Amino acid sequence: HKSPALKNCLAGRGRLADRKTGTRTQSVFEEPARLVMRFRFCGGLDVPDWVLKEITLLTKISSIRMKIMGVEVVREILGAELNYAKVLKLTEASNMDISDLKACIAVLNFVFSNAAKYDAEVSVIGDELQQLGLPKEHASAIVGSYSANRGDLRAAFLARRLQLPKLKKIDWRVDYVLGSSTLKEVNEPSVQLRIDCTALDSDVVTPHAFEMTYGKLGVLLQELKTARGLMDALRLEE
Repeated sequence: HKSPALKNCLAGRGRLADRKTGTRTQSVFEEPARLVMRFRFCGGLDVPDWVLKEITLLTKISSIRMKIMGVEVVREILGAELNYAKVLKLTEASNMDISDLKACIAVLNFVFSNAAKYDAEVSVIGDELQQLGLPKEHASAIVGSYSANRGDLRAAFLARRLQLPKLKKIDWRVDYVLGSSTLKEVNEPSVQLRIDCTALDSDVVTPHAFEMTYGKLGVLLQELKTARGLMDALRLEE
């Protein structure tokens, strides 16, 4: 038999375990669910944890110096060499070590690169950076660096996107193999394929010739149909 005190304790624990949080019943012993936020400059996804952890380091730098650092990071993304001496000078008064400086550069690189990839609006980026904890002055400085170079950043990432060689011509032939030097009797079809392609920046034709069995041809066709279906689905989402 349980004592009255023990019964009351168990009853109280049950009430706590049934406590409601919002519209979801949550036990006090459960780990709280992580709030997932979606950001336009991240393509509608949540910001990575490492960015959330390191972004507060940017507040150690004045907003004016932040804008200058942003310009240097943009230049690096566009292909220039990062001027570490200049960036180090910008952070002299912030008591940052080299690891903190690299973290700041990585965060700015992430913001600029993703904003350009997903073509986020300038006003949206500023609001979302403030949601991540940056003061308005710092967010405006980062947005200013991005806005001044938005066109160049977009052009750079468009040039780096995945591009495939251009297909010029396909030749094929089917042979029926009766036998070979290794097998007396084969008795199955063999497919000879030749695919002519040109590089993106050249008109030089490069041939690719290969042979496959009837079974492998069927697998290839099925994989190509699957890939085409995925590409069509992506176009519909856009």
